Amino acid sequence: MTDDEFETFLMMVTDELLLKQVELNRIYALGEWARWGFEKSTGTLQLFNNSDRLVVEAEVVRIGSFSIKSCSWKWAWSNPSIEHALRQAALPLKQLQAITGFDLFGNEQAFSIQDETMAWELAALAVHYLKAAGCYRAPASSEGPNHYLAITSIKVLGD
Repeated sequence: MTDDEFETFLMMVTDELLLKQVELNRIYALGEWARWGFEKSTGTLQLFNNSDRLVVEAEVVRIGSFSIKSCSWKWAWSNPSIEHALRQAALPLKQLQAITGFDLFGNEQAFSIQDETMAWELAALAVHYLKAAGCYRAPASSEGPNHYLAITSIKVLGD
């Protein structure tokens, strides 16, 4: 892809993700729950209400993480702190390097990015490529990175 083609593609997938996020928030109120959890053994995102009852569950593929402190991105497929099976599930994202011609999609090390807007753009590209329903940004503590998760399926368990 040329730089212009990539910019056009990026605008398309960013708009596409925005529409998906609006719909997910309308149906599942993603950002409204009291807390979130992640079941590492199954790759399942869990959202809990104020009574600490599990109400929404989603199957996800970990995309990557954005460090607010260092303004850097690390792909999930290359992150040794992530379980092997979850890294393997994210490995197809490496194909974005061949599709776009940009080396950052194959970068195994953490690399600097501009800001969290760029993290969302990387997530939008991943969601599009994975044909996912949308993305959940799992907020970190004040010190840790935010994790971006592509939602492949989602369901309400109760309220």
